[in-house]
Amino acid sequence: MPEFSKTRQKVALITGASRGLGRASAARLAQAGYVVWLGVRNEAEVVDFVAEIEASGGQARSITLDVTVPETIERCASLIESEHGFLDLLVNNAGIMLDMLDRSWQGNTATTIDPTSLRRTFEVNLFGVVAVTQAMWPLLVKASHANVVNVSSHLGSNTLHADPESRLAGRKPFAYAASKAALNTFTTHLADAGRSIGIQVNSAHPGWVRTALGTEDATMSTEEGVETILDLALLPPNSRTGCFEHCGCALPW
Repeated sequence: MPEFSKTRQKVALITGASRGLGRASAARLAQAGYVVWLGVRNEAEVVDFVAEIEASGGQARSITLDVTVPETIERCASLIESEHGFLDLLVNNAGIMLDMLDRSWQGNTATTIDPTSLRRTFEVNLFGVVAVTQAMWPLLVKASHANVVNVSSHLGSNTLHADPESRLAGRKPFAYAASKAALNTFTTHLADAGRSIGIQVNSAHPGWVRTALGTEDATMSTEEGVETILDLALLPPNSRTGCFEHCGCALPW
């Protein structure tokens, strides 16, 4: 495994970086000194954003990345490898929620979810995350120490859903919750794979954030929601891995 200077500039890739938490994470990581790669489906959407980051002294680059299209994942990994040779941070932020119907948490439940929506949700929220992470894994290994943050949700907690008195009572968007529960399983398994080689893997619950996914009814701003992601993204070596957290506190699986 190559050794790099502690002062070398670090490199981060964020999926779903065109808006919301992905965009906010990119801005903060650029401020922290990372070269930030913005994985987006439409690069035209972030031209001005990249210019803003660079105007403020940061470094950002956009790349077409659809987590459900293998060719874009392969190209992204190849480009980062050719330009840097390693990757210090992967933030798996891209995600969808197709369960909310007419602003109701009960829009698509376990008894009503249609197969197409269920499959599409898993394609993005789980299979896409696995594909991106596996493609970037060799680059994370080459960084000597790296962090992976999977942007999850407390809706993925089976413990909370099983408790009729929990804050999730009456909130059962099945496709989204099941995909995030599976994502959390990916976190624990991936953390085990990375533990001996310096790669820390954690799940972040940002909170109920005012984004396109969270809706304007959410209780937290994007600036507040991004804090948990940044906390796990900037973990120093040998700190913690295989965790599911919100604002520094452990959440039940």
